Amino acid sequence: MKNLVTPALAVAAAAMFSQPLHAQAPLKIGVMLPTSGVLAAIGREQVNAMQLAVESAGGTVAGRKIELIIEDTAANPSTGLTKARKLVISDKVDAIAGIVSSAVALAVAPYAASARIPVVISNAGTDNLSGDKCSRYMVRASYSMAQTAVPIGNYMAKKGIKRVFILASDYIAPRESVNAFKKAFTAAGGQIVGEVWTPFGKTQDYGPYISQVRAANPDALYAVYYGGEAILFTKQYEAFGIKDKIPLYSALGLTPPNLRKAQGDSAVGVIQSSNYIAELEHPENKAFVAAYRKKFNDDPGEFAAYAYDAIRVILEAVKARNGDTSDKAAFVAAMEKVSFTGPRGPISLSSTSRSITQNFYIVKSVKKPDGQLGFELMETLPNFADPITGCKLQ
Repeated sequence: MKNLVTPALAVAAAAMFSQPLHAQAPLKIGVMLPTSGVLAAIGREQVNAMQLAVESAGGTVAGRKIELIIEDTAANPSTGLTKARKLVISDKVDAIAGIVSSAVALAVAPYAASARIPVVISNAGTDNLSGDKCSRYMVRASYSMAQTAVPIGNYMAKKGIKRVFILASDYIAPRESVNAFKKAFTAAGGQIVGEVWTPFGKTQDYGPYISQVRAANPDALYAVYYGGEAILFTKQYEAFGIKDKIPLYSALGLTPPNLRKAQGDSAVGVIQSSNYIAELEHPENKAFVAAYRKKFNDDPGEFAAYAYDAIRVILEAVKARNGDTSDKAAFVAAMEKVSFTGPRGPISLSSTSRSITQNFYIVKSVKKPDGQLGFELMETLPNFADPITGCKLQ
C-alpha cells in the first residue's frame, strides 16, 4: 500500500505545486485614504467606490480573489509613508490605490520606487507628479491641476471674456490651478486685472476680497476654493449680489456634489471644468450611477469616479498579466497600456506623464425641476491629455 500511495501523493503534490502561486493567492490591494481628519468625506466616498469596483468585478480577477486592505492616512505625509511601509512589508500587497493629499503622494513616491510597488493615485492632483517628481511606480487615475484648469481658461477666452479677476486660497493646489489657468487664458488674449491670495484655513470673511473684485469690475471671476472654504466663499459671493454682473468660474472642485447641500443656491450658476458628472449619458456611467445609488443611496461625485477607475486600472493590468503580479516592472508596464471606457468616458494611461488622457467637460451648476442641484453639460473636450511635461523616469 505504501508503494502504491506514495507515487499517487507525489503526483498530486507535483500537480498542486506546479500551479503558479499567483493563481492561489488573493490579489492584495492596499488602500491609502483619509478616513479621518479634514479630508475624511473624500476618503469615505473613495472607499465606497473602490468597494463597489471590486463587487462589480465579481470579487475576483484572473482567478484571484480581490482583497482591499484599508489604511487611514489622515492626509498626513508622515502617516501616509508609515502606512505605505506597513502595507508593503507586513501585508505584502501587490499594489496600492488611493491617496487624496498631494503632500502624501509626494512623500510616498520615492518609497514606492525603492520598494518597486505600483501605486495608482485616485485623487492627488499636484502637477509635480506628472513633471519632475514623477515616478515609474506611480501612475495617476485622477487628474493634474493643470489638466483641470487649462480647459476652463480656453473656454472663457473662446466665449469672449476679456478681463478676469482671480481669487484663490493660498496653498499649492490652488496656485497650480491658477498658474495653468493664467497661461491658457492669457495665451488666448485674455487679461488678468487682479490676483489675490486669501490665507488658507484662516479666512472666515471674504468680504474685503470680494470688494476688490467689485471695484475692478472684471468680465468674470476665477476662484479656486475647496471643502469648507468653498462653502463659505460661494455663500458670501452670492450675498454681495454681484454674481449676475460678474459671473463666477472655476476649475474642478468649487461646487462638487458633496458640498451642494451646504452651499444651496449659492452654487447655482457657477461654470467650471470637470472630468466627471453623474449626468453623463453614456451606458457605462448610467450603470455606475445606478449601482452606486443602489448601494449607498446617493449620487456619486467625481471622487467616486476616480476611485472606481483606479481599482479598474489595477484589475485590467492584472488581467493583461494573466494574474501574475510578481514582476512589478512588468505589472506597471501593463498599467501603462490600460485603456477602457468608464464612468468618465474613455480613458487611457500615458507612459510619459504618468496620468490619464480623458474627456473634460464644461458644466454649469443648476437647480433642476425637482428643486435639487445638479450639473448642466455645456461642452465636451474629448481625450484631453495631461499638459504637464518634464517627467524623466529613472
